[in-house]
Formats: sequence, structure tokens, C-alpha cells
Amino acid sequence: MTDMDRVDCELAKVFYRAGRDGLDIAEMWVSSIGGALIEVQNARAVRPEACPQFGPEATPHVAARRIIARLLDAGWRPADPECLDKSRHQED
Repeated sequence: MTDMDRVDCELAKVFYRAGRDGLDIAEMWVSSIGGALIEVQNARAVRPEACPQFGPEATPHVAARRIIARLLDAGWRPADPECLDKSRHQED
């Protein structure tokens, strides 16, 4: 577990104690992740060395993975694999 994971865990505990549910917490994290990514990318457009603490992983791909992780932590589950198999449902 990284230091950031520990911080995330402690913050989640605080929100749960305050009566928030997993989806409320996930929504807060998704908003934070998206906002941070936009700010980092805007800063780096002006000055490429900006926000070094975010490292090279400040990309939409990594942000998407973090968002999915938050949703999974909140209890969300993707659709059944059969529903996602578009080839099985396309007309000939």
C-alpha cells in the first residue's frame, strides 16, 4: 500500500463516519482526479516542467484507471461480459 493509498483510505473512513456512502466518496474522488488532471495539463502546456509531483502519469489513461478503481471500491460492477460482447448482438 502506497502513502497515497493510506491517505485515500483514511479519507474514506472519515466520509463513511460522516454518513456518506461509497458512491458519494467515489464521486468526490472522480471530481478531484478529473480536476487535478485538467489543472496539471493546463500548467504543463505553459511550462512542461510544472507539477513534477504528478510525474509522467498525469494522463487521461491513468486518470481513467483511477476513476474506475474508485467506482469498483464503491461497489459498482461492470455489466455481465455477455452484455458487453457486441458481436453476439449485431444483426447479419
